[in-house]
Amino acid sequence: MMFLKNSIYFFKSAIRERNYLFWCLAFPVLLMIILITIFSSLYEVKRVNFDIYLMKNESGEFSNIIYNIFDELSKGENKIFNLKVFRDISIKENLLEDLKKGKTNLIVEIPEGFDSLVISNITMRMFGATVNPVPIKVYTLRHNISSQSASMVVKSIIDRMNLEFVKRMTKVNEYKVKSEILGSRKGFSYVDFIFPGMIIIAIFFTGLFGVSQELAWYREGKILKRFQLTPISPLNFFISYFLSRFYFFILQILALSFVGKVIYKSSVNPFSFYFIFYVFLTMLTISTFGFFISALAKNTNSANIIGQILNFPLQFLGGIYFPVNDVPWFIKWIVIINPITYLASGIRDTLGVMPSPYPIYLTILVPLAYTLVFLLISIKKYKYMEVT
Repeated sequence: MMFLKNSIYFFKSAIRERNYLFWCLAFPVLLMIILITIFSSLYEVKRVNFDIYLMKNESGEFSNIIYNIFDELSKGENKIFNLKVFRDISIKENLLEDLKKGKTNLIVEIPEGFDSLVISNITMRMFGATVNPVPIKVYTLRHNISSQSASMVVKSIIDRMNLEFVKRMTKVNEYKVKSEILGSRKGFSYVDFIFPGMIIIAIFFTGLFGVSQELAWYREGKILKRFQLTPISPLNFFISYFLSRFYFFILQILALSFVGKVIYKSSVNPFSFYFIFYVFLTMLTISTFGFFISALAKNTNSANIIGQILNFPLQFLGGIYFPVNDVPWFIKWIVIINPITYLASGIRDTLGVMPSPYPIYLTILVPLAYTLVFLLISIKKYKYMEVT
């Protein structure tokens, strides 16, 4: 067919432009690699170990229970603590200085006479007397996140040990909890988050700058008017032109999919129905957006200026690079009216990367509404130009 032959001509014409190839094909790939390299480590779940000093000069049953628990939690790949045990209480001041200097996160002190205090405490409770808990001293650093976090972990352990002490002296029936795992959800992956976003932004670059500026240049240089002298109808011209951009979109998707799947092992399936559906919807919306800008612009420079003005707000407030659910109210309206917001939210939700803050039907209807508005206005504008 004629429009297929013409679309191949337009496609070959586009790939001959080195600047066009760089900004619309190479740049999205480079940007994706840079973003993953910088930000993926921020979202990796890493195991945390706390440095703890244990001061213990007792060797009774209850103090040994405490030591054995901390020692057990300091072994193996899944250890929680890096434990150092000190039995000489005279160096307590030196250990406190280490804590102040950040050489350790926490100091746990088992006081002298601890075992006899525990036995006395439990015995008095058995006779109904009210007694104060046996003191285990925990030294932390104020305003230090690691120290406070370690303190919370140690407190939970000590609460559990109190129950164990009581069980050893009297019969205690514990409540049994039956649990069943219904499913699991993996942690946040920046690779999975940015991969579909970069597909959208690559199409965005081509549609916003490539389509709008090239069509504006065709119009400014009277190229569209010259096509009227050929057997090619205006409808054939635009179908051929936009089809050529779809070829280019496919190249962008293949390049980014190779980086995302092969190099960074993304779990997103680029061959899934939802992925293909939202990619096609993005192509349709952004292409008509570029068509709309070319219809409004008087010349190529105007199209470039309009594109530059819209570029960063649409990108960064569309949730491409980071979630934008909690932005201040005075810029929230840009997020809400931005078609990129709904495309990015929809594709990530349906792929299981991140839940969408909007109903799924809105992530489809809003881009389609923009497509229809862009297309109708653009066709009306072009009817009053030399292409009619």
